[in-house]
Amino acid sequence: MKEKLRRFMAGRYGTDALNQFLSISSIVLLLFSLVTRLGLFTWVAFGLLVWCNYRTFSRNISKRTEENYKFYTLKDRLTGRLGGYQKMWADRKTHRYYRCPQCRQQLRVPKGRGRIQITCPRCGTQFIKKS
Repeated sequence: MKEKLRRFMAGRYGTDALNQFLSISSIVLLLFSLVTRLGLFTWVAFGLLVWCNYRTFSRNISKRTEENYKFYTLKDRLTGRLGGYQKMWADRKTHRYYRCPQCRQQLRVPKGRGRIQITCPRCGTQFIKKS
């Protein structure tokens, strides 16, 4: 039986991070639909499961790899942005964050220095802010 399954899956894409995300999302939506009793969430979860199975059994490996790459790109962009906010929250007692008025570069300066002149390392613009 194991050998038959192995032969069946030969040349097919299989699972990846996007498939795992789709599976977990569909389970969460199914649980949410049980709580709220809304059929819309059930249908969306069913659609995600169908898409997940389609990707798993697909023979177009290059297309599925490209989809997974786009998923990772989006995920990294979101987690990078959230990581920046976490760092700002952790440093809130010791540093202040400002944006350069010229190029919008985010700058970090220490707190408690009074009015200071900040120089943007990217464009060289100087501006005065209270730290």
